[in-house]
Amino acid sequence: MNTSVSNDPEYSIIIPIYNEEEVLPSLLPEIVERMDALGRAYEVVVIDDGSTDGSWNILQSFAAQYGSLEAYRLLRNFGHQKALYSGLHVARGKAIGVMDGDGQDPIEVLIEMFDLWGRGYDVIYGVRRKRKENILKKSSYFIFYRLYRRMANIDIALDSGDFCVMDRKVVDFIVALQDSSPFIRGLRSWYGGRQLGLEYDRLARQKGEPKYTLFKLIDLAINGLTSFSKEPLRWAVYFGGAVSVFTFIFLAAIVIAKLCFNYPESSISAGWASAISLTSFIGGVNIMLLGLIGEYIMHIFESVKHRPAFLIQESTRKDN
Repeated sequence: MNTSVSNDPEYSIIIPIYNEEEVLPSLLPEIVERMDALGRAYEVVVIDDGSTDGSWNILQSFAAQYGSLEAYRLLRNFGHQKALYSGLHVARGKAIGVMDGDGQDPIEVLIEMFDLWGRGYDVIYGVRRKRKENILKKSSYFIFYRLYRRMANIDIALDSGDFCVMDRKVVDFIVALQDSSPFIRGLRSWYGGRQLGLEYDRLARQKGEPKYTLFKLIDLAINGLTSFSKEPLRWAVYFGGAVSVFTFIFLAAIVIAKLCFNYPESSISAGWASAISLTSFIGGVNIMLLGLIGEYIMHIFESVKHRPAFLIQESTRKDN
């Protein structure tokens, strides 16, 4: 039988959701049933990231039915990472698990992660062996993780998302940072400690529509890179140096051709079409690199404003 949330639960499960009214009625009872079978004190923390469907009403109903479930409603849609970050702030367990609210992260794998935590690991993260998604999304994630691992200043595991279990000290560290643009899997890796990757097969979404679009993935990639990598800026310097050398050689060749070989004016002027094309190309690259620098400046700007990463509108927590 499901009991009320303990003030000192051993396990916490954080589930950020957005417009998942079709998934919640089957997902939450399964999680509660499997966790009840463990016989350990636990809590399920569901974060409603400003849903516009009936998700919040469903969460309120389940919170009244299951004493181990608490729901928090954010004031508006802040994004997946910030919703997850809010869950880390309110979770009280000694081991904190994170899973998506689309039903694609198997609860039995999360339970296995909790068991590994009991053996002394600080972080156990899921490594996706198979993804049952369309080819565009698979390709996007494949490219993202490999580029990110190549460019990041930390050791990021390939094909590992936010599905994980973290020790309380890791969560306390992440929360204490008060990051206005958190990238949880990056912060988790940056912490270090004793970490283990657990391979699993990611399930196919059974109901509802995917909420993580290609544009959101690009935004996630930019946030991750500006948070943990200096490589794009260094590549910009290297590229700028290479273009400068090439341009110098090109101009020197024109001068030598005119002064030393007395090339006719018409032969030299005929090359200006390529020169204009080269100038246009360099101008376009400069604009792109300025945009890259702008992303880093914007990231700094967001950090120094010290605005909260999220705002909680209401919750079902009994002690508020």
